[in-house]
Amino acid sequence: MTQLGRPIVFIVSYRVFARKYRPQTFKEVIGQDHITRTLQNAVSLKRLAQAYLFVGPRGIGKTSTARILAKALNCKNGPTAEPCGACDACIEIAEGRSLDVIEIDGASNNGVENIRDLRESAAYAPSSGPFKVYLIDEVHMLSTGAFNALLKTLEEPPPHVKFIFATTEAQKVPATITSRCQRFDLRRIPASLIKEHLLYIAKNEKIVLEEAAADAIARGAEGGLRDAESMLDQMVAFCGEKIVISDVMEVFGFTPREVVERLAESLFIGDAATALEAVSVQSDAGKDLSRLTGELVSHLRDQLVASAINGGGAVSQDKFLDLIDHFSAAESSMKWVADKKLQLDVAVIKALHILDETSLTDVIQSLTDLRGGKPLVASNPEVVPKVQPAVATTHLPPVVAVTHEKTSVPPSLPHQAAPTSPANSSASIDASLVWERISADLAKNSFIRFSWLKDGVYDRVEKGRLIVRFPVSSKESALVFMEEAVRRIEAQILKEMDMPLRAVFEFDETLQPIMPEVSAEEPIQEESPEPVEAAKVRSLKPPPEPINPMEEFLNDPLIEKALEKFQGTLQTPRP
Repeated sequence: MTQLGRPIVFIVSYRVFARKYRPQTFKEVIGQDHITRTLQNAVSLKRLAQAYLFVGPRGIGKTSTARILAKALNCKNGPTAEPCGACDACIEIAEGRSLDVIEIDGASNNGVENIRDLRESAAYAPSSGPFKVYLIDEVHMLSTGAFNALLKTLEEPPPHVKFIFATTEAQKVPATITSRCQRFDLRRIPASLIKEHLLYIAKNEKIVLEEAAADAIARGAEGGLRDAESMLDQMVAFCGEKIVISDVMEVFGFTPREVVERLAESLFIGDAATALEAVSVQSDAGKDLSRLTGELVSHLRDQLVASAINGGGAVSQDKFLDLIDHFSAAESSMKWVADKKLQLDVAVIKALHILDETSLTDVIQSLTDLRGGKPLVASNPEVVPKVQPAVATTHLPPVVAVTHEKTSVPPSLPHQAAPTSPANSSASIDASLVWERISADLAKNSFIRFSWLKDGVYDRVEKGRLIVRFPVSSKESALVFMEEAVRRIEAQILKEMDMPLRAVFEFDETLQPIMPEVSAEEPIQEESPEPVEAAKVRSLKPPPEPINPMEEFLNDPLIEKALEKFQGTLQTPRP
């Protein structure tokens, strides 16, 4: 065609994927089924609120859903849950030129005078459709005065007016506004759905898009569908009609999963050189180190979940949690520093220190293993002796379980030990001698605290337990000093027999306290002078050495193991 001798050229503008594939119906909205279903039911049942508040991060469909809701209200077949998209009202709303659907940018129209104009125009009836819809995007940008001017109209709007607000920062919207709206929180879209949508676009546009490339773009979009569509648009401009994973990595600075996995593995094995080299290579290649840190956090999270579900794992779950917190903080701080490589290098080195630290839980577990592999609690079935039908149990502090048990020992033989079963080997005989020596030493050298130990009668060794019976009369003193006595006895048994045994005390009503032995042929002579020969013999025996508490403490295997774990030393306290 020509006009006045000049050709007329028609220029067709290119529409980016984000606009071309913008959802036009509720069914086309991706990943927000909990929102679209509620809105469709509200329209069908004619249970429409006067105001709606859509909340969520960028690019997940807030404005698109608001426009679809406006279509559903003003469609010529409406209000309807399925707008036709072909009538004049639907077309005008989709193109943003409807006189009855007024879209306002809250960032640039945030003053009181703008809201005053809105209130004046809201009083007039819609031009063609049944409703006049005000769509205010980024509503949190309105000033305090603008919010206050909007309150009355929002609370009691004219019957033909509906308000739809969209925001990325709901915490900045006053509660007086939020309470007058129905709030809908839109979620980040899963990467699997974004990947599927990208492959659908590529098929329609006759583009060859590798699944790995689509997956990389979907993960890089971090839940934003609009960002993923824009990234695909950029890749088409860079690659043409064939997009492969290597091109995506090069354009957007993504780090391959293999690199992230190798970096995490080098941390787990404590290889600082490999970990720092991986960071240096990615930095020299121009990769986004903030994104690398975020991908490392995601990988550690996946490892933690797998460890929680399947058990095992490269490190303990506590270490996984510490690493995730550490690298998440490093990723946040990278936004404010110029040298991101320095920040990540420091984070990697500190992570190696975190993995090398020994936690209190690790020490307790090691000490428990040293004790025999089972925790020292009374509820442990391996520690608490099995109770027979005629036995009553007294609950004591959680170091040892004590039972009151009647045995078949005759009253005339109160101190005779129960017969040793065939299962008790020579270790039982050794344990009997060790018990006699330990109890005698403690009773003699610890004054009244352990004097009741002299009444204990060795019974048996069974399932890692040294069982000793006491008369009931010793119970009152035993309950007071039980914990310390058990600790000392078990430590001494471990030292002398080189095997861990639990000390279990049972109280027997048939036993009687040991009384001083008196000859039946000779009468008791009080304060009789000691024979000279006996005095000489006694004087030749060296007096028993008292137990040094500090030496006993230092020789305790548990203390030795704790010092080894913590790489520490003991210091004598000042007086």
